[in-house]
Amino acid sequence: MSRADRLADRLSKRGSGSEGDDGRADPPAEAAPEDADQPDTKPGPEEEPEDVRGKFQAYVLRSVQDEAKAIVYWTNNRPGGYASLTELAEHALQREIERMRAEFNGGQPFPPMPPDQKLTTRPPRRGRR
Repeated sequence: MSRADRLADRLSKRGSGSEGDDGRADPPAEAAPEDADQPDTKPGPEEEPEDVRGKFQAYVLRSVQDEAKAIVYWTNNRPGGYASLTELAEHALQREIERMRAEFNGGQPFPPMPPDQKLTTRPPRRGRR
């Protein structure tokens, strides 16, 4: 399972609770007691390691940055709020990824970028003469 799929799974579980007054899903319930009896196992060589965070930089309008910071400040201790900018950005990116998958790739994850390619600040020229 890819990192994006695991993140989508975590986020869908987050959204599976009832919705609060603000329309956001309540956080998921605690794990069932029978889950506590299961021994912790480390992934084997055939399993992918758990998804880890990495640095991700993007230039974002200051007004968007300011609103995002305010959202975290005012909601971090409320059910359905965000504890950090990272959590808010990750959730927003995952929702957009899911939308783009549905619109452009039949709901499936996009294939990885070719290793010899890099993202550019400008889109490729299309049909210009």
